Amino acid sequence: MPSKHKRLYVIILIALLFLFAAKAYYDTNSIEVKHYSIEDSSIREVLSGLKVAHLSDLHIKNMGLMESKILETLKEEKPDLIFITGDLISFRGQYEPSMSFLQQLKPPFGVYAVLGNTEYSNENGSCTLCHEDRSKSLKKIQNPIFLRNSFIPLKIKGKILNIIGVDDPVDKKSDFKTALKNVISGDPSILLAHSPEIFEEASGLGIDFLLCGHNHGGQIFVTKFLRKIFPLNPALEFLEGFFQKGKTLMYVNRGIGTSYLPFRFGIKPEITFFTFTAQQHSNTAARPFWSISNSVPTTIFTGFNFTNLIETFNILKTFDSLGLTSAPQHPDTATPHYSTTAARRILFDFESEEELKKLNWECHKWFELSEDHATSGKHSLRVILPPGRYPGIDFQGLKKDWSEGKYLKMDIFNPGEAGLKLHIRIDDNKSGWEYADRFDIKFELRTGMNHLSIPTDSIRTNIRSKPLHLAEIKRLMVLVPNNSRKRDLHIDNIRLE
Repeated sequence: MPSKHKRLYVIILIALLFLFAAKAYYDTNSIEVKHYSIEDSSIREVLSGLKVAHLSDLHIKNMGLMESKILETLKEEKPDLIFITGDLISFRGQYEPSMSFLQQLKPPFGVYAVLGNTEYSNENGSCTLCHEDRSKSLKKIQNPIFLRNSFIPLKIKGKILNIIGVDDPVDKKSDFKTALKNVISGDPSILLAHSPEIFEEASGLGIDFLLCGHNHGGQIFVTKFLRKIFPLNPALEFLEGFFQKGKTLMYVNRGIGTSYLPFRFGIKPEITFFTFTAQQHSNTAARPFWSISNSVPTTIFTGFNFTNLIETFNILKTFDSLGLTSAPQHPDTATPHYSTTAARRILFDFESEEELKKLNWECHKWFELSEDHATSGKHSLRVILPPGRYPGIDFQGLKKDWSEGKYLKMDIFNPGEAGLKLHIRIDDNKSGWEYADRFDIKFELRTGMNHLSIPTDSIRTNIRSKPLHLAEIKRLMVLVPNNSRKRDLHIDNIRLE
C-alpha cells in the first residue's frame, strides 16, 4: 500500500475518533429537558395545575458543571414536587456531594426519593441520608424524604395522593407488602422505584403511575438493538419513556450520570417535568387510557472543562464499576499484626472506631463501642437491631484464613429474655449466596453473657456436608431471625482458638 494512502487512512481514522469523542463528550455533558402533559388520570384531581420534576441516576461525585446546571434548571422551572428514583452516588462513592446537592432542592410540596443499587455499593454511608451525623436519631427535617418500602399520604388541596416508595429492586430489597400496608386503595398513587423490573407487579396491584430509571436509556444508542439480539438483563426491555399495562402507566427516566462506560453516546441525560391536566373528552368510556402530550425537548450543554474531559473518557472507571480494579474496602492487610499467635487469631475485638466501618450499616440499625460487658480489652460492640425478618451484622473485611484455629468463638451479652434465637452464617470463597454450599448454625441465647463456640471442623456445607475451605473464608454473619422488636445486644472478642 502506498505511503500516501496509509497517511490518508490514518487521517481519516483520527478524524473519526475525534468526531466520536466530540459527540460522546457532548452527549455525556448535556441535559435534555422534557415536558409532558398527562390527561385522563385520577392523579389530576390532586396535582392539577402543579408541576412535578423527575430525576434519576444522578451518580454525583462532586458539585460540578452538571450539578450546577441541574440546580439552575430546577430553579427556573419551579417544580412543586420533585421525585428522585435512586442511584444518587457513584459506585462505592461518597454521600457528601449528593447531600450537598439534595439540600438545595426546596419545592413547596417536598422531595421524595428511593434508593438504587449504587447506594448498596456503599451501604455503610447511607445512614447520612436519614440520620443525624453519627447518631441513631432520625433527622427532624428530612430533605429528601426517603421511602424504603413505605408510603406517605400527601395532602394537597384537601385531597390525598399516596406517594409510595419501594427499596431497590435490583438488590431484591423491594417489598410491596410492607410498602402498601395501610394504603387506602381509593386514593390515587405514584410509585417510586429504581428499576422498571417491578412493572408487572406494580400493574397487578393497581398502581396509577410508576416512576423509575436505572437503565440510563441504554447509555449508548446501540443497546436498543443489542437487547433484541442478545439475552441481556430483562429490565432492559424498558429502556426509556412511557409504558402502559392495565391502568398502570410507567415512565423510565434516562437519568443523569453513567454506569460501566464513563460516557454516553446518542443517549443524553434528562430532566423530566410532568403536569396533570383536567379531562378534555366528554366520552370517557371511549378513552380508557392515559392521554399524553409533550413539547419539543430542549438541550442544555453544561460546558467544557478538562476535569469533565478526563472523567468522560476515564476507561478505568469501567473496570472499577465491574469491581476488577477496586481493592477490597477493608483488606486483610488493614488488620494489625500482633506479636503473639493468639492476637493474630482475633477477628474482631472492637477497640477502635475503624472496626465500626467494617460492619454493614443499614437504616434503623446502630453500632457503637461500649464499655459495658467487654470480655477482652476496654470495649464491646453495642448492637441495636430493628424488627424484621433477618436483622443482623455482616462482618466485612474479615481475616480470610481460619485454618489455624480449632474453634470460632465469640461472646454475646443478651440483656433481654432467655431463649433468643441467634443465627450464624459462614461462607467461603466458592459458596456465594447458595444455601447448599454455605454453613448455618443456630443458638439460643440465655439472659446475660453467652460464650459461643463452633469447632472449625464442623463448618461444613448445609447440603452434602463438605468442609468449607477454611483458608478462604469470605463472609461471617450474625442474625436474629424474625425479630419482633428492637433488640439490644453486646458482642465482643470474635476470635479463633
